[in-house]
Amino acid sequence: MSAFAQIDPNATAATKMLRKKLNDISLSIGKNQKILLGQQNAFIEGQNRKLNNSNIKDKFESDMNDAVGVHPAVVGFDFSEINGENNKLIAYQMREIHRRGGVVNLSWHAPAFVKDLIGNNSSHDITARVVRHILPGGKHHTEFLLKMDSLAAFLGSVKDVPLVFRPWHEHNFSWFWWGNMHCSEKEFIGLWRFTVDYLKSKGVHNLLYAYSPISLGNYFDRYPGDNYVDVFGIDHFFRGGYIDHLAYSFISPLSDWRKSVLEVSQAAVEHDKIPAVTEFGLEGCYYRKFWTDYVSWSLEKEGMEAIKGVGLAPKKAPAYILLWRNNPNSRRNHYGPVPGNRNNDNFKLMMSKKIFKGL
Repeated sequence: MSAFAQIDPNATAATKMLRKKLNDISLSIGKNQKILLGQQNAFIEGQNRKLNNSNIKDKFESDMNDAVGVHPAVVGFDFSEINGENNKLIAYQMREIHRRGGVVNLSWHAPAFVKDLIGNNSSHDITARVVRHILPGGKHHTEFLLKMDSLAAFLGSVKDVPLVFRPWHEHNFSWFWWGNMHCSEKEFIGLWRFTVDYLKSKGVHNLLYAYSPISLGNYFDRYPGDNYVDVFGIDHFFRGGYIDHLAYSFISPLSDWRKSVLEVSQAAVEHDKIPAVTEFGLEGCYYRKFWTDYVSWSLEKEGMEAIKGVGLAPKKAPAYILLWRNNPNSRRNHYGPVPGNRNNDNFKLMMSKKIFKGL
């Protein structure tokens, strides 16, 4: 593929510009490195805050800005959470974020399309082998197409906004019905390719497609191919203390995370893709020096060279990092800064290095 190649040859001009912008940011590791800072649902909810269509044109507010004085530059939404109560607000916010120079990300925690009267039909419902039944020829393909048409209609309503679309994420583990224990490699790749091809066939051309496995394991397990992916994402969560050490087999959780960042960055160089941290967090953000040692240092050229050697860092680094959401119903369940958190000063110290950029 040539430089700035993307998988949709009919992509809108704004989408091509977004691809170039993110690729240029990833290449800035060579000189004056920049990384965009993001968070899921940043402007539609936060601690003690949840908005709906009645809040259109309200002043943008975020926990991050309340706590440390900066809005996220990348904002994530999820199609499963878009409904009649907030759809106009989200469409408005997407346009406004784009107008202000931010980046919009859309994930999809899709419901299970096989109603077997056993599970709850959520994205975590693994009581049926959903993927095989929703692919062409499957018993529930029609139900899947109806939802895909709904997705295409929403994307068409914001066709002036370029989006990073992140479907079927964390597929290399088994907590979602599209996970590796619930479908074959062929079925998952078929699901991914069908999704991309179908949206294109419906005239959706404002997307960059992000592939985002969990950081542990083989990054290319069930990879759908270079012609179906624009962004090489990686999802990573710390669970806290002893649980982290169990999860990482008693290897340092920090060392394993830094190794994962290096691997995805190098893979993006080799495949001409944009590297990104597409979901990230530690509930409560309570590790000492969490922002400087776990986040910033891991993504910076200096940190990468501390592992690889001076001059040996990949030619690209993640263009952005997307922190997970702050729960409006829980003071503890947050993945970004909130007022009063003991690590807010450490976040400000991270920002003082002028590498991370907000809106």
